[in-house]
Amino acid sequence: MTGRARRRKAPASPALSVAQIRWIGALIVCAQLPQAPYLPVWVAALGLALCGLRLLLLHRDRARPHAPARIPSWTLVLFALAAALAVRASYGYLLGRDPSVAFLYILVAIKFLETRTVRDGTLLVALASFLLVTPFFANQSPLAAFAALPALLVLGGTLDALARPADAEASRPPLVAIARTGRFIAQGIPIAALLFVLFPRIASPLWGVPADAGASTGLSDSMEPGSISELSLSDAVAFRVDFDGAVPPPAQRYWRGPVLSRFDGRAWTLVPRTTPGHLTPPGPGGVAYTVTLEPHGKPWLFALELPASLPRPAGADDEAAGADHYALLTRDQQIIAGTPVSQVLRYRQLSMLRDRFPQVDAGEAQEYLRLPSRGNPRTLEFGRELRATNPDAQGIVDAALAWFGASPFVYTLSPPLLDRDPVDAFLFDTRRGFCEHFAGSFVVMMRAAGVPARVVTGYQGGEWNPRGGYMIVRQSDAHAWAEVLVGGTWRRVDPTATVAPSRIEMGLARAVAAGEPVPLFARLDAGWLKTTQLALDALNHAWRTHVVGFNRDRQRDLWHDLAIDRFAGWQIAAIAGGLGLAWAAIALALLGLARARREREQALWSEACARLERAGLPRMPHEGPIAYATRASRRWPQFAIAFSAIAESYAALRYGPPPAQPGGRDALVATLARAVEVLPGSADLRAAA
Repeated sequence: MTGRARRRKAPASPALSVAQIRWIGALIVCAQLPQAPYLPVWVAALGLALCGLRLLLLHRDRARPHAPARIPSWTLVLFALAAALAVRASYGYLLGRDPSVAFLYILVAIKFLETRTVRDGTLLVALASFLLVTPFFANQSPLAAFAALPALLVLGGTLDALARPADAEASRPPLVAIARTGRFIAQGIPIAALLFVLFPRIASPLWGVPADAGASTGLSDSMEPGSISELSLSDAVAFRVDFDGAVPPPAQRYWRGPVLSRFDGRAWTLVPRTTPGHLTPPGPGGVAYTVTLEPHGKPWLFALELPASLPRPAGADDEAAGADHYALLTRDQQIIAGTPVSQVLRYRQLSMLRDRFPQVDAGEAQEYLRLPSRGNPRTLEFGRELRATNPDAQGIVDAALAWFGASPFVYTLSPPLLDRDPVDAFLFDTRRGFCEHFAGSFVVMMRAAGVPARVVTGYQGGEWNPRGGYMIVRQSDAHAWAEVLVGGTWRRVDPTATVAPSRIEMGLARAVAAGEPVPLFARLDAGWLKTTQLALDALNHAWRTHVVGFNRDRQRDLWHDLAIDRFAGWQIAAIAGGLGLAWAAIALALLGLARARREREQALWSEACARLERAGLPRMPHEGPIAYATRASRRWPQFAIAFSAIAESYAALRYGPPPAQPGGRDALVATLARAVEVLPGSADLRAAA
């Protein structure tokens, strides 16, 4: 030994066999497929194509083993950098959840191209396992869980393949490893269910993955001609509602959202409010419900007009607990959350079905009279005429609605484009529009007549799902209406209801003419497609409510129903540990019985092979049971029946599917034992040869 420490080289990792590479490729593909729908098409196609390229190179290497294909490492590095730049160009940024997942998707496939050793394969298994989790960032439905199951089964088979010698893995059927993994998963389900119910849950998640900045769907903070009609072409779900009691009639289902008060001659925009408003006092006739809101990237929440409480997390024991920090109500009756809604949000809400509420700030009337100094001159003149011919604000509102009802307006999802002076063009020229045209033009008329008014956007209506007992509000239910200030009270006025009352009472499909581009699930003739979609939506809603939404408060309610809450924490832990150990003991006992049967059949086969070997007929390494028995029968034809019974019984037990009849496996073991018993000893076989 010298004074210097000797550097010892790490032992070289064994090379991967063809079967092991195929297992890894199958795992990566199974992990990629659930994520592919949430990626740009070119990213999904590139990742799968790189995996296919690696498998093609594997086929070429088998055909030309002396000249295996090798891709230089520097080429893969440059390709990875190019992929990063392409992902950034596609998303507009790189440091975010979605582009990072897309980059990982490609990197896993690139790593697969250069994988040659077991060490590389183990690293790929870890990366593929992480990629398997990423689809749940976007979707936590039962379908997403089902889509992950094939990858879990292949994951077990891949780990088993990497742990075995290459030559042993080559002769092992893949279904055997997958079935073994399935048994392990089935054995773990009771333990997982036990922990799901009994393991204490904290009030909030340990970590979260919010959506990337800028991602949003649904209603915007601005409205111009055509914006809501475009949104109404979508079948996407905005939110779902579980009512505690009776469902309000369609005419009272106004789900209040952003309130728009600034007009520039074409578009309406939201003016941010921070001044708290006053809740409508709760009383008889209040409606209590739970909203499951889909992420839309904006801070506003939706409630029936008018909110009588601030939202609170669904399942909270105390109705006031955390409500002040959860959301606030502005003076224009808009509910604003503390942060943008970037994940599915469930909250409890109480509303009073009202179409009016008192003015909060006596000085705010002037703000809702402002109009641009130029533009839409005919509408401004018409408003002044309404003011001159009607004595008060209520008379002006009634006269304007009567004019809408008497004029030949058409409610349509395909309004013509309006360029210069869009309000004038709609009211006096085209007279074809959607709810944003009617609401926006009505508010301009009211302001021109000296009546304070504003635009309210949100959703109107909703579809009852009889399979789940809840209401679905879709983007196709997006709506805009007006509010006018009359006698110190804000009053809801919906000019669309005057022109197309069927839109409010019976939904979008009843209000538009035949041939309009109504979304599929809003149509009246959707048939079995809609029935199937409602059934799947009910399943998804139940999963989110009872599994994904199983929080601390719901756990406590379940503990109370099961009388578990009377035990102390250490007692609950002891119960969980005892049940877990009991299940483990049962699983081990069943495993022991199966192993004992396998050991008995293996011992009987080994005994028969040993007799033949001592008699001068050893089994060749490549020889299967049937071939070995055939060779033995040619030497000792008088014992052919015994040889055949031994080989066929053992082959069925070792390689065949489980017997369909009860007790079939035990019968095969008994046949094998009798055949071995009647087989002569090695000395008798040598004498008979």
